[in-house]
Amino acid sequence: MTWFFLSLACAFFSATIATLFKLILKKRNEFLVVWSMFAFALPVFFVVFLIVPKPHFGLALWKTVALMLPVEITAFLLYMRSLKISPLSLVFPFLGLTPVFTILTSFFILGETLSLYGIIGVFMVSFGAYTLNMRSIKDGLLAPIKNIYKEKGVFLMIIVAFLYGITATLGKRAVILSSPLSFPAVYFSIFFLILTPIAIVKLVGKKHEAKQNIENNTSLRIKNNILLFFVAGILFSATILLHYKAISLVKVSYMISVKRLSLVISVIYGGIVFKEKAMGYRILGSSIMVLGIAILSLTK
Repeated sequence: MTWFFLSLACAFFSATIATLFKLILKKRNEFLVVWSMFAFALPVFFVVFLIVPKPHFGLALWKTVALMLPVEITAFLLYMRSLKISPLSLVFPFLGLTPVFTILTSFFILGETLSLYGIIGVFMVSFGAYTLNMRSIKDGLLAPIKNIYKEKGVFLMIIVAFLYGITATLGKRAVILSSPLSFPAVYFSIFFLILTPIAIVKLVGKKHEAKQNIENNTSLRIKNNILLFFVAGILFSATILLHYKAISLVKVSYMISVKRLSLVISVIYGGIVFKEKAMGYRILGSSIMVLGIAILSLTK
C-alpha cells in the first residue's frame, strides 16, 4: 500500500501547488513563474540525485526525454495560463480527462477496444465534466457543454489533459529506463536550461516596465513574495518525486486514479481561498470524475 499513500500525498501537493500558482500568477507572466519555480525545485532534485544509486542513462532514455520535453513544456505553460485566466475550481478538474484521452487514443490508433469498465468510466468522467457547468442548465441541456468552450481556460486545460496523457506513458518508460528518484534531476535540469534563454529575453523586455512600477511604488514585488516561489518550488519537487516513485510501484492507471483526488481538493481550495461560486456543482462534478477514473483503473 506504499504506492497508495505516496499517490495520496501527491494529490494533496498537486492541488496545493495549483492554488499557489493561482495566487502568484495574478500579476505575473506565467512563463517567468514556471522558470522561477524550477529554480527553487532543482536543488532538491540534485540533493536526492547525489544520495540515491546512479543508474545507467542509455540511448533509449535520451530518446524518450527528447520526445517528452516539447510536449511537457507546452503542457506546463498552457496549464499555468489556464490557472491564470479561469477559476481554479472550474479548470483544474478537467485534468481528470487525461485517462479518458489515453483510452480513446489507444482505441483509435491501436485498435484496442474498451471493456465494460472502460465505457462506464469514460461516461462518468464525461458526465462529471458536464456537471461542473450544470449551473447554466437553465439555458438549455447543451448550455453546460457550450460554456466549456466559451471559457478559454477550460479549453486550454482540456489540451493539457490530452498532452499529459502522452507524457504519463513516456514518463513511466523513462523511470523504467533510469530510476524514479534520479530521473527528475536529469530531466528537469534540461527542462530548466531550455526555458532559461527565453526567460532572460522576457525579463529584459519587462525591464522598462519594472522601472516604471518601482518609481510609482507599485512594483511587481517579487521579493516580497519570494516565499511563495520557494514553497511552490519545494512542493513541486516533492510532488514529482512522489509521482515517479509511486508510478514505479504500481500500474499507471491505479496511481493516476488516486492522484486525481486532487480534483476535489482543488475545488475545495477554490471555494475557501478564492471564494469561487457554484461549489456544489463543482464538488459533485469533480467527485463523479474521480469515481469514473477509479473505474477506468479497472480496465485491462
